Amino acid sequence: MARMYVQIEPLLIEVDGPLAVNTGFRRGLIHRTVERDAEGLAYIPASSLKGRVRRACEQIARQVGLYVCRAPRPNGMCSAHKQPCLVCRVFGSPGRGNGLHWQDARLVRNYQKVFAGDEGNRQAQFYTRTQVQLSRALGIAAHDHLFTSEFAIENLHFEAGITGWLDITPIADEDATGGYELLLLLAGLRLVNTLGSGGSRGSGHCVIHLPEQVTVGQRSIAVAEIFAFVSLLNEFDREAQNGT
Repeated sequence: MARMYVQIEPLLIEVDGPLAVNTGFRRGLIHRTVERDAEGLAYIPASSLKGRVRRACEQIARQVGLYVCRAPRPNGMCSAHKQPCLVCRVFGSPGRGNGLHWQDARLVRNYQKVFAGDEGNRQAQFYTRTQVQLSRALGIAAHDHLFTSEFAIENLHFEAGITGWLDITPIADEDATGGYELLLLLAGLRLVNTLGSGGSRGSGHCVIHLPEQVTVGQRSIAVAEIFAFVSLLNEFDREAQNGT
């Protein structure tokens, strides 16, 4: 097992539907506002991106038969005193640090130029919808439950990156490709197809484009070369047990 520096950037995020990364706060008649940075531009917080990618990685790990703890409840996650599951090795768990730094996803430079400047330009990024809460039990609109949500407009492009350190479990005695940990992380990034809330109503549909190459240790390696090991992902539990 080795600890290696990894760099995955740029990550280009294309959002082809309206985006609702909510702040949890209301403003005036708007019940659900979206995230803005200090310049008033829409962005996707690193925590939101990381959380969504973690769920995608959990899906993949379970699909190939690997053990996955029960996040996000702390008492259901891997502790610092046990061998962590592959997902927790990538994303961390209570009592166990995580060496990766996730960058906020910011609008690409061309979009920043379009929306920068006066308040009118900044407001052109957003619009509102008035919606109704549905009663799941009755299958009809709930009485007196109208609410107004804010969305970022369709077809925005964002850019982010992931850098830092991973404890690598070699695949077939080869750690130069980033091991099982980097393989799962890249697969999770590729799987993500929604960000923010309202995915079932058409919001946040997206594609995350991986760079052609990533940095692992002192060398650059093609992402395609890492994905060549994807059929071996289900061997992680056995490899981890043999390595203890």
